Amino acid sequence: MSVTLKELAEKTNGIIKGDESCLIEGVSSPDKANKGDLCFITDPKWLAALEGCNASVVVLKDEHKDYFKGTVLVHENPYYVYAVVSQYFSPYPAVERSIHPSAVIHETTMIGNNVSIAANVVIEQNVTLADDCVIGAGSVIGSSSSLGVACQLRANVTLHANTQLGERCIIHSGVVVGDDGFGFAPNNDQWQRIEQMGNVVIGNDVEIGANSTIDRAAINSTVIHNGVKIDNLVQIGHNVIIGENTIIVACCGIGGSTVIGKNCKIGGAVGMAGHLEIADGVMITGMSQVTGSLVKSGASYSSGTGVSETGLWRRNIVRFKQLNEMAKTVKKLDKHMQQIIDKDHGSDS
Repeated sequence: MSVTLKELAEKTNGIIKGDESCLIEGVSSPDKANKGDLCFITDPKWLAALEGCNASVVVLKDEHKDYFKGTVLVHENPYYVYAVVSQYFSPYPAVERSIHPSAVIHETTMIGNNVSIAANVVIEQNVTLADDCVIGAGSVIGSSSSLGVACQLRANVTLHANTQLGERCIIHSGVVVGDDGFGFAPNNDQWQRIEQMGNVVIGNDVEIGANSTIDRAAINSTVIHNGVKIDNLVQIGHNVIIGENTIIVACCGIGGSTVIGKNCKIGGAVGMAGHLEIADGVMITGMSQVTGSLVKSGASYSSGTGVSETGLWRRNIVRFKQLNEMAKTVKKLDKHMQQIIDKDHGSDS
């Protein structure tokens, strides 16, 4: 696979400085690039690597365009250009648009044009697959589910009953969508199971990383809106709603009925309690524990303590446990000092 620089420039609105007919045949880092490769630089500290770079094309910001003597594609966001050109060199082989004879497909399934269904797929009754869908080996699609145009399920994906996918979604291996939410009612020191009667609704252009899980709603729907990107090993509880273009990094856990706004960035291993509200544009740094709603749009939040040597950490954690008593002592001292100040002022008058 290859692409001309002219085609790439037109697709990304970049400006060419050099040979527009240059053929791009791969992507590489500046120190390992050869003829036919494209590389990119966003951080000025890597500009020195261009000294002996053999790439055919380098993507640079306008202020850095003269650092490379060869052909340059000038763009305000080189990383975006890299993302676009990477699509031409996917490591996944071309999919054969056919239905494997080992697939078990219920007779009520509606299958669109140009659909691929790999070996050992199971599709239950009343499922709809729109045009250009690709269903990977060993995947299971539960009854009354629907997949929009050009959805991809990689190998061993499970969509439980009545899961609804929009268009162009990519669901990676091991993902489970629409299994039961965690619902139990306490009764006399025991737990009564709550039947999860809702479903999961996923919008357009959503990507879900390997081994992530999205629970079906207890009532109504768990909703993942358009453009959301979810990394590997993320747990999303029942009745959660995630706003458009929010990104969630690996190992996050989101408690049931939490509502997350649009364009949020949630770092790795963040834990959220249930029934919270997260405003639009919020950023939460990795390892944070969110136990209350975050209502300030566009704000950045963090929690936890940074890494330190074990001996120092142990001493600090002892102090941490003493903070409440220390705060009470400071409050008493402050009150006592105020009484002294008031008394002195009284004697001056």
